[in-house]
Amino acid sequence: MKYIAIIEGQEIPLDEAIAQDDNTLKTAISVYFPEYANAEIERQTTDDTVSIRLVKKAGTKGSQFRELKNSSEEINPALKLGWQIKLLEIKNQISLENLITLQPEIEKAIKLGQNWETYIEKVTRNLKHQPAATSKYPVL
Repeated sequence: MKYIAIIEGQEIPLDEAIAQDDNTLKTAISVYFPEYANAEIERQTTDDTVSIRLVKKAGTKGSQFRELKNSSEEINPALKLGWQIKLLEIKNQISLENLITLQPEIEKAIKLGQNWETYIEKVTRNLKHQPAATSKYPVL
């Protein structure tokens, strides 16, 4: 029998002694691909070849992605306000009185912008500290 490990689209021939035991296989592969130390293993036999697909387990990055995906879609209030002020300028309607009228919206936009910045920094920091994870689906 021939044994072939399939990792990230690469086919790697394996010795039978390594290929037959999942733990031995993970240990051997993780020397070169550390992110596969806890991989899921799928085996498929065709003719005289056993194809062994190693799939990295998703770490907590997936939960961060879900959190971002499920967050509401909206335009940053500071951008909206900036466009509103730019429109006043284009219409030649910018005045101290109009800017004073917008002051509560300006303060609200600043506060929301700071909250968004804190949230984005938190998610970015969490994502940077997570191990890489690939999908079991090939990239086309």
